[in-house]
Amino acid sequence: MSMPALALDFKRTPRPWAWLGVLLLAIGAVWLAQVVNSARTLSGQIDLAEARQHSMARHSRIKLAAPPLDAEALQQQIKQANAILQQLDLPWNALFQTLETTRDKDVALLTIQPDATKHRVRIGGEAKNLPQLLVYIAHLEQGRVLRHIYLTSHEIRTQEAEQPVRFTLLADWADQP
Repeated sequence: MSMPALALDFKRTPRPWAWLGVLLLAIGAVWLAQVVNSARTLSGQIDLAEARQHSMARHSRIKLAAPPLDAEALQQQIKQANAILQQLDLPWNALFQTLETTRDKDVALLTIQPDATKHRVRIGGEAKNLPQLLVYIAHLEQGRVLRHIYLTSHEIRTQEAEQPVRFTLLADWADQP
């Protein structure tokens, strides 16, 4: 077996797509230059914004420094905050569920006024008549949220045609239903 003849061509022939690589390299270089320029611009804007922020922070510390509160005013603010926390800590969902489940078409509730310090709630409303009001109170007493429900006032509205009864109830509000 003989070896095939080896053909050596020492003259290089130009490739038809060689200019494409040079063009892509030039486009990449232009794009890189734009990215670097944008980064420098953004860096300058960030530095300027940080300088403004520091300047504004220095000025705001000077202007917003509040005068020291006296002990009495501070105690009053603490009492107000504690009262608000007591109001928020009440079992509102249990109360509203109880009132929703005991609703009556002949009784309309007009006001609900909680007293967090005494764990009491004052409920005002209007009933079609006095027997309907007494039935409503009995239904409320069967629930587990309100205890010791008392009818503190009632008024028969004689000037109106159906003569409804406007009432106010006072009840102890149980912490745990």
